[in-house]
Amino acid sequence: MMKQKNDYWKLFLLLECALLLFLGIFYFSCGEALYVRKSDGNIEEFGFTNDTGELLEGGVVEQTYTSQMDQLTAIGVMVSNYGQASESQLTIRVEDVTEGHMLAQQTYRVADIGINSYVYLPVPEHTKLRRGSLVKITLTSDAAGGSAPTALYHVGYAFEKDAVGKDAVLLVNGEVVTGTLCIAVQGNNYVWTGPNFWKLVCLAVLLSAAVYCLLAYRSIRGKTSYFFALFGVLNRYGFLIQQLVARDFKTRYKRSVLGVFWSLLNPLLTMTVQYIVFSTLFKSDIDNYQVYLLTGLVVFNFFNEGVGQGLTSIVGNASLITKVYLPKYVYPVTRVLSSGINLLMSLIPLVLVAAITGETFTRSYLMAPYILLCIMIFTIGFGMIMASAMTFFRDMQFLWGILSLLWMYLTPVFYPITIIPVETRRYFGYNPMIHYINALRSIVMDGTAPRPSEFAICTLWACGILFTGCLIFKKTQDKFIFYI
Repeated sequence: MMKQKNDYWKLFLLLECALLLFLGIFYFSCGEALYVRKSDGNIEEFGFTNDTGELLEGGVVEQTYTSQMDQLTAIGVMVSNYGQASESQLTIRVEDVTEGHMLAQQTYRVADIGINSYVYLPVPEHTKLRRGSLVKITLTSDAAGGSAPTALYHVGYAFEKDAVGKDAVLLVNGEVVTGTLCIAVQGNNYVWTGPNFWKLVCLAVLLSAAVYCLLAYRSIRGKTSYFFALFGVLNRYGFLIQQLVARDFKTRYKRSVLGVFWSLLNPLLTMTVQYIVFSTLFKSDIDNYQVYLLTGLVVFNFFNEGVGQGLTSIVGNASLITKVYLPKYVYPVTRVLSSGINLLMSLIPLVLVAAITGETFTRSYLMAPYILLCIMIFTIGFGMIMASAMTFFRDMQFLWGILSLLWMYLTPVFYPITIIPVETRRYFGYNPMIHYINALRSIVMDGTAPRPSEFAICTLWACGILFTGCLIFKKTQDKFIFYI
């Protein structure tokens, strides 16, 4: 506990500088992603089950749908020439029906189309399209019979997002056809965070200052403040905490031939085995499956190991707890921190595999430490909950093995989220590990920082579970001595 007012001011300035530094790195690493992001309203590529027949001269195929993006960049339509070397032409036109103006138009040689392939029509950047506008895609051709292109459509296909499918109609030569053209719509949405970022910075500084002043006032008045008490614990027991972390880490590899090198080999060997097993199932759907798989394994293995270590932290340190005074929450925290060393070492093979497979290292990597910190805080909070439960119910060590296995299969570690039915996919958003893994994959595989909303979700999950874990641990720690 700090005694002098100057100490409070020094800590306040240090924390505010750290906050400003973090926000500056956040702004730099996110770049344009704070202003423009790929739209969630896109219609992705999908297969077909039928065709509209030959698109002869005078024939027209029209598809309308409701746009759910702020900036349309390209529209792809699946067509086929069935291998015919036709010199006829296919014209694709895109219109904004609501505003009544043309968005883009282009003509293609039918001979260049190919068989069942997407033909993409780029939309000029300056083109304006309002969210909710009705878009019409029109296909025409000057071909004669036997040399005409054919458009493909999905029978009875309903758009994944109801708002996109609103007022959607497919017309073939003026007649309504039940289904949807096989189309792929690409575009961007404007992000509110970028233009208002510096306002958010000011709000964050003022809010953090207000909270700090409130906690400092309570501490000066002699009321308990766990925030400042934490610094006192670190100052008083810092050396012992370091020894506990080192002990737990060294014990894990005691008498092993390779020792700490298992921290590097374990994720690589696990990835190799699972890659051999699952690559034939998911490789066609996932680009760079090696990095996709290894990223998920690194994050989930740390969580599984950290919680498993924290689970036995109280029971396993019974001799110390009964002989040496130390705040009891230090034991699960140090166990997770020792697993954190494994996490940092397992990042080395991840970076190496990413480099070997051609992934680009961008400035978004600057935000990777923050995502890893959130994962570690989340694991500490969950580990404290499990440590409390394990003290009273020894069966938790067996239940955790089953729970962690179930949790892993409910997390897209080795499979793509796209294999989950659309109607149940939204429930997966309540799984915090998905957000942490996707955030790290966005940085490593896409070269872009996660969305501001994803940062907020990762932070809220970490703080929420840590608060819950501390609350449960505090309520039960006085009874530990009777059960260990």
